[in-house]
Amino acid sequence: MFFKNVLVPYDESEHALSALHIAFGMVGGDPEATIHVVTVVAAGPLASPTLSSDAFDAPDNLSEELESDGIMGPALHRMRTEIQHVVDDARDDASCQIVTSAALSGSPVEGIAEYVDNHNIDLVVMGRRGLGALRGMLGSVSFGVLRSVDVPVLTVK
Repeated sequence: MFFKNVLVPYDESEHALSALHIAFGMVGGDPEATIHVVTVVAAGPLASPTLSSDAFDAPDNLSEELESDGIMGPALHRMRTEIQHVVDDARDDASCQIVTSAALSGSPVEGIAEYVDNHNIDLVVMGRRGLGALRGMLGSVSFGVLRSVDVPVLTVK
C-alpha cells in the first residue's frame, strides 16, 4: 500500500466519522500503516489581549502554556478519551497502528498542517460538510487544508 501514515482530522461530525471509516477501509488491514485521529482545538480566541499583558506580545508556545497551566488540559484530556472511544467503536478488525490525539493550535487548518509536517503524514482523509451557499462546496477547513499541505487530501461527504 502506498499510504502508510494517514491523518483523519476528527471534529465529532458524521462526515469525520465517515472519513475515519474510509481510512480504516484503505489501510486498516496493513499492520505497517498508522492512522492518526486528531482533534484540533483553535486557541486563537484564547490569545486575546485579556489573557496577555500586551496584545502584540503573545507567547510563541501559547498552546503549551494553556495545556500545561490547566486552562485547557482537562478539556483536551476529555477529547482524547472521546476520540479513543470513537476509534475503538469504528476499528472493527483493523490491524494498523492507531494514534489518537487532541491539540491546540491557532486554527484547525494550522493545526492540521502542522501535524502533517511534524508526523510525516502522506495522506489526509477528512470530512467535508458542504454547507456553503452553493451545494457541494468544500467546507472552509477542508478547503484550507487542501491549500496548506503538500500531501494528497481525500474529502469525504
